[in-house]
Amino acid sequence: MGAIFLSASVPTRPPFDADSRPQEIQAAISALAQVALGRKKLVWGGHPAITPLLWAAAQSVGVEYAVAVELFQSRFFKDEDFPLENKHFANVTYVDPVPGDLTKSLHAMRLAMMTSTKFDAAVFIGGMEGVLDEYNMFAATWPNANCIPIAQTGGAAFRLALDIGYQPPSEVAPLDFVALFYRELNIRPRQKRELK
Repeated sequence: MGAIFLSASVPTRPPFDADSRPQEIQAAISALAQVALGRKKLVWGGHPAITPLLWAAAQSVGVEYAVAVELFQSRFFKDEDFPLENKHFANVTYVDPVPGDLTKSLHAMRLAMMTSTKFDAAVFIGGMEGVLDEYNMFAATWPNANCIPIAQTGGAAFRLALDIGYQPPSEVAPLDFVALFYRELNIRPRQKRELK
């Protein structure tokens, strides 16, 4: 059973912030955690706005983080404060930077993430250029994986959904992210969670 790659952020710059919907971003992150944690490993690159959301959601589900998640962080940002929630995640992989080069450092982190395990799917929520970059890299690395951009969150995910022609199942209500993730990630609502 493969993992789920998450690419998400809250847009803060034009043009991605123009249609950003922070409440939907939060709702989609919470729904993904509710559906996936303990059932499939969730892998993502640490983002200051997303890590606290996942930490809160993981607490409510009650799974052991080393089983449920793997967080990647580039040491390029070591002089900035990592989210305090990082210390709660047992599986944090810090990737060495390319000195003085943010673009290459992010590429190295993304490569480490995408080659860390086998992936069945990727979910794209909100975001800016990084979401688009991560989609391109993920699709090239895992061409048979299911890519799910959540257009309702705005930002890069909205543009990505248009670009790849992603349409959620017609029987799922537009903001019913829980039903969407159960369906698109092939997880059953009664599927047992691995807690430890």
